[in-house]
Formats: sequence, C-alpha cells, structure tokens
Amino acid sequence: MADNDDEKTEEPTPKKIEDAKKEGNVSKSMEVVGASTLFFGSVYLLFFSSFSMLEIQKMMRFVYSFIGQEMDSTVWYAITHTIVRTALYALMPIFALVVILTFVFNWVQFGMIMIPIKFKLEKLDPISGMKNVFSAKKGLEALKLTFKLLIIFAVMVILFLLTGDTFLAMMDKEVSASLDAMITLSMYFLSTILLIIIIFAIIDFYFTRFYYLKSLRMSKQDIKDEFKNMDGDPQVKARIRRIQMQMSAKRMMANVPDADVVITNPTHYAVALKYDSKTTSAPVVVAKGIDFIASRIKEIARENSVPIIENPSLARALHDQIEVDQQIPEEFYKAIAEIFSYVYELKKK
Repeated sequence: MADNDDEKTEEPTPKKIEDAKKEGNVSKSMEVVGASTLFFGSVYLLFFSSFSMLEIQKMMRFVYSFIGQEMDSTVWYAITHTIVRTALYALMPIFALVVILTFVFNWVQFGMIMIPIKFKLEKLDPISGMKNVFSAKKGLEALKLTFKLLIIFAVMVILFLLTGDTFLAMMDKEVSASLDAMITLSMYFLSTILLIIIIFAIIDFYFTRFYYLKSLRMSKQDIKDEFKNMDGDPQVKARIRRIQMQMSAKRMMANVPDADVVITNPTHYAVALKYDSKTTSAPVVVAKGIDFIASRIKEIARENSVPIIENPSLARALHDQIEVDQQIPEEFYKAIAEIFSYVYELKKK
C-alpha cells in the first residue's frame, strides 16, 4: 500500500498548479508564441502595412539601382544607411507589434505572474550550466527544432522545384514587374512556412501541456498532506468537534434544572422546555437529546423535581425541528399549552 501511495498517479490539484505558478513553473509553449506572433505579424504586413511595404519597395529599388556599378565605400555607406533607416522608420510598428503579441500570448497561456528576482551564486556554476545545456529537455528541444527545420527545408525544396520556371522567367522582366513577381512568390513561400509553424505550434502546445501536468502529478499521500495543510488534520478537527460537543452538552445539562417540563419518547428522546413570559413570547427548548443524553436529561430532571411528560410524537417532533435556545413555532402552541396547563396544575397541588 505504501508503494502505491508513493506513485505519482493522481492529476495535480488546483492548489498544486497555483503553487507551481507562483514559483514560475508554468506551461509555456514558445512555439505558440512564435507562431502567433508570426501569423498576426504577417496579417499586419499584408493588410495594414501599406506604408511599411512601400518603404521596403523603395529600399529594394534603391539597392537594385546599384547593380552593375562599382561598389566603393560611398555606395556601401549609402546602401547601409538606407537599410538601417528603413528598418527604423518602416519596421518599427512591426517590432512594437511583435513585443505586444509576445506579451499577450504568454499571458493567454499562463496569466500574469510576478516572480521576485533572486540572485543565486549556484547559477554561476559552469558545471551546472553545462548540465542544463546537455539536459534531456534541451536535447528534446534541439531534436524538435531540427525536425521542424528539416520539414521546412524539404517543403521549400519541393516548392522551389515547382516554381523554378516562374522564378527564372521573372528575371527577364523589368525591375518593377520583377519585384512584384518576387513579392508574390515570396508570399507563397512564407505562407507555406507559416502553415508548417502553426501545425508544429498546435502539436507543441498539447505536448507541453501534457508533460507539464505530468511533471506535477501527485501521489495519494501528497493529496492527503495537501488536504491536511489546507484544512487541518482531520483527526485534530474531529477531536475539536468532540470537545465542542462535550462543552455544548455540559452547558445544555446545566439548563435542565431550570426547565419547566421535560417531554419524552419515553426512552429514546427527551426535550426540556422553559417558559418565562417576561423574556420570551413562547416556551424555549433549553436541552434535548436521544438515547444516553435523553437518559441523562431525565435523570437530572428527576433530581431537581422537574415534571417529565411522556408524549412520543411531540418529543420526536420537537427534537427534529427545533434547536436548543430556540422558541417553539406556532404549530406546537396548542399541544405545548395543554402540557404546561397540566404542569401548572401539578405545581399547585
């Protein structure tokens, strides 16, 4: 049994997941972030970036204009300056979009977490660093990346073979037509790459989620310990309840000598009533119980000359429907009034 309890076969509890999240251990697929950023970035480029695309076309025409010329330092400077200026001027919205999308899709995966930054000297240990580099997880990531690149390369080769004639034909066109054809052809290639990346991202998301939950699996003993930490030890709680019940029973028994009457079953139920017209509008249940407690109530009543009346149905109804220190409801007035009339007659005699 102990061996079975130690096996981590149970799904992690919400508290386990939340605690892991607070420590920075979350299910995060970088493939999803990359694919989402690439997809929405491409949508932006296609439909909302006419300004950026126009600037890029101007840059490409400018660079093409130097074909056939002698490349001296002045030309290299002009080309470099144009490329850098275009990148800063035309691509800045895209850079900002990438940053925002990266934040958003990380937040969608695991929400907002604040992890305190702690400096640990052991992180500077080169041996530990090498172990992390050559760990099984890093090896799996490298294998996954290699496989993805091979798939992309193979698909690109197939596409190039299918579009090779078109690519060669556009070389004979004028610069403007050649650029348009190159952009169109590039869109086909980029769309195919994007589709492959999205497929890998979907697969990676579910695999990452699966292995994340698997790493957080708990044994039955872990769940018991967590329950104890959250709600306290059940044995301690049971003991507290017993003590509370004993204290409540003692207070209840202390009220029996002041009761006006005890109504019994006659053996299993006992309910003690007290009526003070100055403080309450109806009789109040000051004690009640079954079996041993009922016997104890009757015993104390006899010791203190409290009348005991046998009425099985009324005793059971009072016990089941009314709590201690509560007044009797109106539907019991007639039956209780008859009993109290009889009790008052006994006291007069």
